[in-house]
Amino acid sequence: MNFTEYSAILRAFEDGAFTSIHDNFDDICHAQDQLIAELTSKGAVIKGWKVVEDSGVFILSPIFDFQIFQNQGTQLPKNALSGIEVEICYQCSVPILASDIAYNVKSSQPLVAIEVLRPKINHNSYPSCDFYYNYGILVSSLPIAGDFTLKSGHQNQTYDYSTSAPDFFEQKRKVLLKGVQECVRRGYIDDFFFMTGSLNGLIGTDICLGINEVIASGSTLISVDVV
Repeated sequence: MNFTEYSAILRAFEDGAFTSIHDNFDDICHAQDQLIAELTSKGAVIKGWKVVEDSGVFILSPIFDFQIFQNQGTQLPKNALSGIEVEICYQCSVPILASDIAYNVKSSQPLVAIEVLRPKINHNSYPSCDFYYNYGILVSSLPIAGDFTLKSGHQNQTYDYSTSAPDFFEQKRKVLLKGVQECVRRGYIDDFFFMTGSLNGLIGTDICLGINEVIASGSTLISVDVV
């Protein structure tokens, strides 16, 4: 599976028009499962999930193998993108038994990630059936334990992220927990990345054009070039 094949399947999907996650949650999950089944039958492999909260309801958005990019030296085309977002990410094993969820969540270490966003593919479908406009993700190889910085694009725009609030990682782990619980409920059992939500919103391609680096303790954890 590649992005062209993926886009064609999403574009052709006709059962994704809904009002809201809150009002149509079960139907949206069913529509998602239909799309995921079609994609996986053609060779796509789920590697992670974006955990999305809307009106107090949490829903999953799949990230596939061809959407996982190397965290150093990757080049991505500006014309295919809307921009990037910085997030905290966890890799967590989803257990078969709900009783094992808490231990697995507690054992997961926080990573920093860049999510790359794209324009909507299917203009008739609800966002969750267009998988929240995810083009791909880049995830740090090492856990993040303290503050970090994003230096973005030719303008060298700097964004500083503080993790010093007492409940910073606790709140992100709560999002992880919701994601793992949903995977167990829906029968998606494997080791996955879980994206826990944007830290400062979309950074558009007018800003992120060029090299974008996530830096912590003097080390470059992620480097991606938008060209």
